[in-house]
Amino acid sequence: MELIWYLLGIACYALALVAVVYPILPGGIFHAAAALMFALGYGFSDIGVVYWVIQAVIAVLLFVIDYAANYYGIQRSGGTKYGIWGSLIGLVVGPFIIPVAGILIGALAGAVIGELIGGQKSWKQLGKIGVGSVGGFVASVVIKGGILLVNAIYIIIILV
Repeated sequence: MELIWYLLGIACYALALVAVVYPILPGGIFHAAAALMFALGYGFSDIGVVYWVIQAVIAVLLFVIDYAANYYGIQRSGGTKYGIWGSLIGLVVGPFIIPVAGILIGALAGAVIGELIGGQKSWKQLGKIGVGSVGGFVASVVIKGGILLVNAIYIIIILV
């Protein structure tokens, strides 16, 4: 039975890693499910409080980093809430329209369209905001990916 829990945990963790790039997937939920599956396989009584605190913090961070990095990238480039919302919508819709590349194009186009709706008129500023949106997304991918990879090493060390 342990093997089944570990395999389910690995599958959930793999989905959490995919969610790093595809924000439409709930990475925090998949991460939490993986932590639970690993604990079921290892045995709850043998896992300490530190494990649960670390896993809970990571699950929350996976949700927060997506929004915060996008927000920071757009705000730093002079964007407004229209650009932020447009970028978030573009990140979700983009991959459905253009698989893989639609994520970056969706973030950029969403931010630009959002700012156009908000009244931004300068094409130079719109381009800067779009690039800021993509930069925020790339930063979130790097940060979340790094957190999950370090956590995977931690889980392997404590469970093996």
